[in-house]
Amino acid sequence: MQCLLTWANALAASSCWREAAPDILTIPFLSPEFCAALIAAAEERLDAFGPLPSDVENRAAPGRELRINHIAPEVARQFETHFNKHIAPVLRTYWWPLKLGKTRMPFILRYSPDTQAVLDPHHDAAMVSMAILLNADYEGGELTFPRQHWNSAGVGVGNIIAFPSRVTHVHWVMPVTAGTRYAMAAWVAPPGDNPNDAITP
Repeated sequence: MQCLLTWANALAASSCWREAAPDILTIPFLSPEFCAALIAAAEERLDAFGPLPSDVENRAAPGRELRINHIAPEVARQFETHFNKHIAPVLRTYWWPLKLGKTRMPFILRYSPDTQAVLDPHHDAAMVSMAILLNADYEGGELTFPRQHWNSAGVGVGNIIAFPSRVTHVHWVMPVTAGTRYAMAAWVAPPGDNPNDAITP
């Protein structure tokens, strides 16, 4: 748990990002060891995973999720610090002249054949969405973008998949057929928005 609170050895060794498909970036961010520590902490809170009530009410694409501040508030604050230093500049450069708003509370998603194996097609309520792959020891479960003819197969653990969230980048998670898939999602709000789930109010 100490490594999560301090983010010791959290960052990936490489920082070389690439355009994987039209307006989809893959960016190394977290080390595999840090991802494993996040999963271990999340597994201690399995009873806290569940869909957001608003997603269920709005018939969005509810997932089994755990906000990372429920692991510890400091984990979320450290995420925001490292996101602003290492990831936000890439997003602003690639989507110039993008202005970013507040970082919304990241959450860990859990998929398995015996719980929730898929995530239905949807758009996100964000300006830029990011999915961080936390493990690779499962089968199926590709994050899929039909309009871009691309999926996450081959993207390494700890990499961010970043994309614009509305209209053009509908996406879903294919069925997990074996093992348990863990990923973390993070969203950036438009400038001027004050989402009630921002890391820093």
